Amino acid sequence: MKILVVVQRFGAEVVGGSESHARVVAQRLAKLNDVEVATTTALDYWTWAPHFAAGDSLDGPVRVRRFPVAAGRSATFKDVERHLLFEPHTLDEERAWLAAQGPHAPALLEFLHREGRAYDAILFYTYIYEPTAAGLPLVAERAGLVSTAHDEEPLKLLPYRSLFQLPRAFGFLTIEEQALVRSRFHNEHIPGEVLGIGLDPPPWHDPSPFRERYAPRGPLVVYLGQVSEGKAVDELIAEWIAYREAGGRGTLALAGTQRMALPEREDVVSLGRVSEEDKYALLAAADALVLPSHLESLGIVLLEAWQVGTPCLVSAKNAVTSGQAARANGGLAYARDEFADALARLLARRDELGTAGKAYVAAECTWPAFDARLEQLVDLVAA
Repeated sequence: MKILVVVQRFGAEVVGGSESHARVVAQRLAKLNDVEVATTTALDYWTWAPHFAAGDSLDGPVRVRRFPVAAGRSATFKDVERHLLFEPHTLDEERAWLAAQGPHAPALLEFLHREGRAYDAILFYTYIYEPTAAGLPLVAERAGLVSTAHDEEPLKLLPYRSLFQLPRAFGFLTIEEQALVRSRFHNEHIPGEVLGIGLDPPPWHDPSPFRERYAPRGPLVVYLGQVSEGKAVDELIAEWIAYREAGGRGTLALAGTQRMALPEREDVVSLGRVSEEDKYALLAAADALVLPSHLESLGIVLLEAWQVGTPCLVSAKNAVTSGQAARANGGLAYARDEFADALARLLARRDELGTAGKAYVAAECTWPAFDARLEQLVDLVAA
């Protein structure tokens, strides 16, 4: 079949769970189908500034069509967001949400309007940005929505009230996302497939340097991802400091792009972005991975930690990651002010939880299983 994947950013350089999933899907589908991607020239999700050249290129067997961003995120976006999400406002102000948020790429929308019928199936990522919210209605008769939806305030806004009634089928990353979308939009009549993800075996990695450097200080607790308040890292830091002040030992190592200030403490280490090899070495060296984020559509880093037998601590506020940890029996959830107790309980069961998580990934995240679910979604969309 001829398949198009529409996503706001795309490429090996793009760091983002939804965008990474879209790239995996495009590459996997290209093994048996003619696959193209429609995206923008942006790399940064905040400014949407041009980075890639407009026009066509190749990502392996996938043809990538990049369209210019006519307008990025408004300079007043944070004020607009606060007003729309937490204060009385008009429907017209909700209609302006997409333009204020960016990326506004009218050439991409025109392409869908002009050439969308040439594709057997079009998969849209993610619900929140204009390429999906304004693009999917143009080709709804051949569209699938991989919404990567969270239980967040923007989901209530006008641009999305009809969007979740339009696709021929949904691709969900987890059963928790499926339950959220079904309960919020009452669209059980639209079929869907819970995709999950497939994983390659970890690359060669050596955890010993990280163990030698940090383990003598006590447990090594690792966070992988964007170091920002939006990922609740500020809450994690507060929980960690309270744990240490109560007599806890160890090191908290943060790996990822740093977008917030961190306290100057010997027991809090910021490593910045790390290579794939160092990522798995750090995970294997860790006594625990912690993921404090309240909003995730799929905790891929949990799966990666379980690949090397490392158990995970997740926020009890996050239904998705709590559900993953429970299904895998590969970690524990902690509520506010329970971090220290949860960490102690996890460390006491480290081998048991890590082994269970490793077995879960081996069973659920094989490429044949993922490919079968993905082909089922495409068949539903193109039926």
